Amino acid sequence: MLATPTGPRDRLLQATETLLREAGMAGTGIKEVVKRSRAPIGSLYHYFPGGKTQLVTEALEIHAGRSRALLARFFTGKASAATAVRQLFDTAAEGFDRGGADKGCAIGAVSLDLQAGDAEAQRICQATFEGWVDLIEPHLPFPTRSARASFAVTIVAALEGSFVLARAARSGAPFRDVGKALATALRHS
Repeated sequence: MLATPTGPRDRLLQATETLLREAGMAGTGIKEVVKRSRAPIGSLYHYFPGGKTQLVTEALEIHAGRSRALLARFFTGKASAATAVRQLFDTAAEGFDRGGADKGCAIGAVSLDLQAGDAEAQRICQATFEGWVDLIEPHLPFPTRSARASFAVTIVAALEGSFVLARAARSGAPFRDVGKALATALRHS
């Protein structure tokens, strides 16, 4: 659970991060951010003179840090890769269900909204996904780096795809199904 932000800047960032998870970048409007944050609209432009672009990129950076820390909790080398993957996907399912089945990953949601002019958001999304792959790859039981990296990409793609399937089903079950299948593949590698 996120800590309750105290200042208007933190509340604006948290509201933006939540909206990105719910509606992507296209569905995250300034008026809704201000309404949810309970911050005066003037404070938005005071803290974020770059407007929505700055607000979105800063919220994405925060989400990227949170998501990397979450992944790092599972891929520590203390458990097998199969166990780590299964626990990651089961935890994602629980969080999805507990959160009301209406939030995806902000990085994935924003990636789907990217346009040619969204260079900074695109850079953050790409770097985040690459960082996840780099974090997972060394923990996989394949003999070559390229095989480990390919399977790490598969895990990341499966995680993001599970958000899509789970939102459509309004259930965390797709995370559990995908996590089980990936764990089985890792056990038989």
